[in-house]
Amino acid sequence: MRKDPIKLLLVERSAPNLHRIHTYLAEAFSRSADVLEVREVGRLDAAQAAVMADPFDVILLNPYLPDASIITSVIEMRKAAANIPIVVLTTLDKPDYIKQIIETGVQNLLHIHELDTPHLHRAILLALEWKKMMTDQRQITVELNQKAAELEARNVALDEFASTLAHQIQGLLSQMVGYASYLEMHYAADTDPDVQQSLTRIVESGHKMDNIITEMLLLASISSDDIQIYSLDMGRVVNEAKKRLRYLIREYQAELIMPDSWPAALGHAPWIEEVWLNYIGNGLKYGGDQPRLELGASVQADGMVRFWVKDDGIGISPADQLRLFKPHTRLRPRRFKGEGLGLSIVKRIVTKCGGEVGVVSQEGHGSTFWFTLPGAES
Repeated sequence: MRKDPIKLLLVERSAPNLHRIHTYLAEAFSRSADVLEVREVGRLDAAQAAVMADPFDVILLNPYLPDASIITSVIEMRKAAANIPIVVLTTLDKPDYIKQIIETGVQNLLHIHELDTPHLHRAILLALEWKKMMTDQRQITVELNQKAAELEARNVALDEFASTLAHQIQGLLSQMVGYASYLEMHYAADTDPDVQQSLTRIVESGHKMDNIITEMLLLASISSDDIQIYSLDMGRVVNEAKKRLRYLIREYQAELIMPDSWPAALGHAPWIEEVWLNYIGNGLKYGGDQPRLELGASVQADGMVRFWVKDDGIGISPADQLRLFKPHTRLRPRRFKGEGLGLSIVKRIVTKCGGEVGVVSQEGHGSTFWFTLPGAES
């Protein structure tokens, strides 16, 4: 039972129709505890003024009005009463008219000559239920938008805090690695071999920690829409990735073969450095004993530049190739620890820079991981 009366706007100009509708309404709500308030108007302009002045619950509309065509009456009422359910009462049997009326977004359509108490009562109840659902949906939408705004503000604050904290940790970490490197360089010959090994491990772990922090900051930046794309010094980008992997290169006694020059391409240097770090790191880990990696690039016919890392390792099965660039996929999770952000992040990076990623591999014959970037001249 409703606490407030059901307010119904009846838009009808025919006296016989009005009499019939009032009779059906009286019968329909005679046994109901709900109170029905009905207001009558016989013109479109009067109906529009009524809904502007008073919040009705349901509109019963016979669109055959003196001041507008049938379709226009329905369309204009739908505009004026966007949040009020409309039940159209019509004498028309033409499918085209019925189709046009339904497509305006009315909640129900009843033929006035077949109208009776049960049909009218059911149509009004369904209209009231529709209005309740729409009201609840709008309230939920408002609440969700408020929550989203709160979460967005909180995320911005957390990002700023995390970025500040990460930079502070990097500064302290750099000092720690610097002191350990100094001791390793100047006093290694005068210290016990165990101490020398400990210093070396401190330096290596420090650089790995710095890589992890750099990757965390990079991962946060990928979610931003504001990126700067510019012509890359690819030789420098690759060398920075090599520096971050120098301990892994030394551990695997790897050989890296690179071209004397690189084609000019567009991208974001810190991001593309992470792509090389991931591709080279995978090549070192999966390229067999003392891996030999070939790095290269070529300009394609479409103006894109294709970069690659080729290894002579065990190769990748076709099934695994389909999964490589999807989230949470590792090549050999039980054997190797990850050094980079992962191939799914690589794909996001390259896609944001306007390129594509992929792999060409055959089991037992090595793998070639590639990515493309727009050429600088294109």
